[in-house]
Parts: sequence; structure tokens; C-alpha cells
Amino acid sequence: MSGIVEIVLDCRHASKLARFWEAALGWPIRPYDQAEIDRLAALGLTPETDPMVAIDSPDGSLVFFLQEVPEPKTAKNRMHVDIRLRDQAHLDELLQLGATVLSEHDGWRILADPEGNEFCVKHPD
Repeated sequence: MSGIVEIVLDCRHASKLARFWEAALGWPIRPYDQAEIDRLAALGLTPETDPMVAIDSPDGSLVFFLQEVPEPKTAKNRMHVDIRLRDQAHLDELLQLGATVLSEHDGWRILADPEGNEFCVKHPD
């Protein structure tokens, strides 16, 4: 049976943007074990400079993966994530972390993350 195992977002600064998406999704950034820290060190990297950061869903069934790429974002995303907000404080937190409100349509707000990637949010019913 096929299925989605990861959603990958290309970005300029994976560790910085991962903190934003951790708050947006309410999912934890995958912790670094010693083996991974050693692997990164051998490459001259640290968790803060890791070009690939994983955020795991609570049940472990899906990974939101941030991957650094050299080219900048130049156009609207062809695919985006829709998020149901916990409450107004959740939206306020995203705005404080660098989200920008782009527009609003039919009860959905279209936002951009700190690197300009579009996503939609809906208040809980």
C-alpha cells in the first residue's frame, strides 16, 4: 500500500524555519541523538547548521521535513499545507514568529511563513 511518509519543504535556513513550523503544527522537532550529532560533526555541522530538519507527527505516521536548497523561492507554491488553529492565541503566536497574513477567503486565512512559503489556517469550529 502506498502513502505519504514525508512532506518536504525546500527552504534557505532549515533549523530556523523548523522552529516556526514546530509551533505551527504543534509537532516536535525530531531530537538529535548522539549518533546523529557525531555524523553532523564529521561533516562540520551542528544541529543549528543541519541543512535537513525533521518534525514528527505525534503518532509518528508523518514527517514534515525541511531541506535547505541554494535557490530562493521565486513564485507561489504549487502545493501548500492547511492547518486548523487551536485558538486565536495560536494565530498570534505564528504572527509573532514571522508569519504574514496575505489574504482571507471563505473563513480561511492565507499566510506566508518567514521565508514566504504560503499556507492556510482555519479557526476551530
